[in-house]
Amino acid sequence: MSTDNTQSLDFNSFKKGKDTKKCHKKELHKLLYKKPMSRRMVATELGFTDQTYVVTQSIFDWIKQGKAVVIGIIKCSRSGRFVQAITTNPDLFPKSNQIKMF
Repeated sequence: MSTDNTQSLDFNSFKKGKDTKKCHKKELHKLLYKKPMSRRMVATELGFTDQTYVVTQSIFDWIKQGKAVVIGIIKCSRSGRFVQAITTNPDLFPKSNQIKMF
């Protein structure tokens, strides 16, 4: 009877996927902190061929949480279209006039 098992029961392989996702999120945050970019431009910088779930979902979540903001429109270097410029740098966030209203 052979004991050659082709299916590994290495549970650490599941952890590797989570670690790479965390690594991509950190790198994504750093890129958007340095310079406002579009989602597609950031995906290219991270080494993805096109927009991925990691990039788009992370940015969407950060915008909802207030950690990232759309600061304007730029021309995308990849697509040539005018797209949203997103940043995670709080110094570039637009100032709110909410306090002045009351």
